[in-house]
Amino acid sequence: MPTDEIKLWAMDGGGGATPLPPAQQTDTERLLETTLLNHPDLLMPGLTLVGRQNRTETGPLDLLGIDQDGRLTLFELKRGQLNRDAISQIIDYGSWLESMTDGELAQHIAGNSGARGAPNIDDFPEWYAENRNAQDLTELRPVRLVLVGLGVDDTTTRMAQYLTARGVDLSLLTFHGYTHNGQTLLARQMPVESPIEPDETAPHRPRRRRPGRAERRNLLEQRIDETAAQNPEARQLWNAILEMFRENFYRPNEVVPRGISDWAQRRLNFRIPGNRNIVAGLQLGPADNHPELVMPIFYRAAIGLCAAEFTQLRHELPYWTYPDHRREVDATNVEVGFPIKSLAEWQTRQDQLAAVTRSVYQAFNPPYHPDEDNDDDTDDIEDNE
Repeated sequence: MPTDEIKLWAMDGGGGATPLPPAQQTDTERLLETTLLNHPDLLMPGLTLVGRQNRTETGPLDLLGIDQDGRLTLFELKRGQLNRDAISQIIDYGSWLESMTDGELAQHIAGNSGARGAPNIDDFPEWYAENRNAQDLTELRPVRLVLVGLGVDDTTTRMAQYLTARGVDLSLLTFHGYTHNGQTLLARQMPVESPIEPDETAPHRPRRRRPGRAERRNLLEQRIDETAAQNPEARQLWNAILEMFRENFYRPNEVVPRGISDWAQRRLNFRIPGNRNIVAGLQLGPADNHPELVMPIFYRAAIGLCAAEFTQLRHELPYWTYPDHRREVDATNVEVGFPIKSLAEWQTRQDQLAAVTRSVYQAFNPPYHPDEDNDDDTDDIEDNE
């Protein structure tokens, strides 16, 4: 039986079964793209579409999405059966996306957003942080490739299987339309799906595994111990700044980022109890060309609510921003970090940083009552991420 042949029957409850006739292909083609745009879960569970018909050097990308793990996913939709030319085209588009820097990719997504039914995204790094709990855009890669059509021929299936066996994250997804009682029914089939665990003997890059919550926290603690072995002040400084956040956010929910990058394994993020926003973080150094030992960081959600306080603090203290080019003292669409290189330096800056931390707490959760009990369960909140 060809890989794209599917037959459906309507059962009448009395043992009878009536085969359903295929819908007219033109009707299925007409409905498919609009249906997928309105219901992206038909393409992939947990998918959020971020672009439609994005322009490239060689043609438009049909659909761009972010999967539930934060990966950028490219969907190329074809009328009729998928063929070998479709594989060549999606690899062309995928390689073009992979050739971009993180900044160029973020600009491409934001610049093409808001058109043809896709959501409007003014600042993609901010959107990515809020919707996927990640500040590191490297988690978008490698790009996932999905070809979508109305059936697939044997040659295309063989080519796709060859590529996936060698590490290319390529899937084939086919839909089939049928008519029943005046309605069009849609059947979904995935004749080729990129494997979760690739063939270890094949010469390719294996898919990255995301560690669980407890493992992420253990990795962070190991990094702190490793840094403290080189600089004994590291653990003391980390604990001192951590205690500052705990005291002034009043028992915040502590979340280690989900990524497996060096950045993610060196950071602890904070949520104010009762609020879903990640408002601040604590970064262990040295990393990413920053010589500081430890750096408290405040995210856009906090800076936007306390713009005056952060403008003043950035006049008084050395600071770091992400994106790096947004160095204006009064900018609010950035992340701001205040590098700390020693315990002695922390002693001179802790009062100012504690004051701005209290201001953030009050802005999100007024009034500030540090003597009240708080029964928020950090584990419950993290389990719902």
